[in-house]
Amino acid sequence: MEIFAVTRLSAEAIPMVSVRRAAMVLVSVLLVAGCTATPPDAGESTSAIPAAEPDQSPSSTVEGMLEGSEFVTIDTDVYGLLPVADSPDSIVAWAEDYCEAASLSPCVGVADRAVAMCIENRDCHPAVLVPFDEGTAAFLFGGNFPDSQVIAVWRPESDPDVAPYGGARKLLEDYLATVEVYPALGRN
Repeated sequence: MEIFAVTRLSAEAIPMVSVRRAAMVLVSVLLVAGCTATPPDAGESTSAIPAAEPDQSPSSTVEGMLEGSEFVTIDTDVYGLLPVADSPDSIVAWAEDYCEAASLSPCVGVADRAVAMCIENRDCHPAVLVPFDEGTAAFLFGGNFPDSQVIAVWRPESDPDVAPYGGARKLLEDYLATVEVYPALGRN
C-alpha cells in the first residue's frame, strides 16, 4: 500500500500562493514581450512622425478646465430671492429683483436684453443670460439646478482680462455649455 503525504495549506498561505503565481505569470509575459521585440532601424520605419494638430477649442485647456474659469463666479443667490416658478417670466422677474438687490446697472430693461437660455437642451428649463454694466450673469433655476444659482463673469465686456476669451459674455456662454446650459434657439 502506498502512502501519499498530503500537505495542507493554511488559510493565510492560499492567497499568497495565488499572488505569487499571478506575479510569476505577469513577469514571464512581460519578459517574453520585451525580449522578443526589437525596434526597427531608423531607416526602415515608414511611419510618419505624428504632427501636432491644432486645438479645435481654443478656450479649453489640457486638464479639461475652461480657460478663464477663474473669472466665473457662482452665487447661490445670497439675497434670498427665488423665482416664483420655472417659467421665463418668473426668471426675468427674479433677474430684475437680483439687479436691484445687488446694486447692478442698468436694472431697467432687463426683460428686453435678457437672452433666453435652456437648462438641459432636451428639456429646456428656462433660464436667462443678462448683460449688465458690471458684467454678464445667467439666472438658473430648474433641471440640473434645483436651487437657484447666478453664474456670472463680473467683468465689463471692455475688460482686457476677458478679451482673450471673446469678452465676458462669450466666456460665460462657454462656461455655461459645460454645465448643460445653452441658448434657446427657436424656442419660446
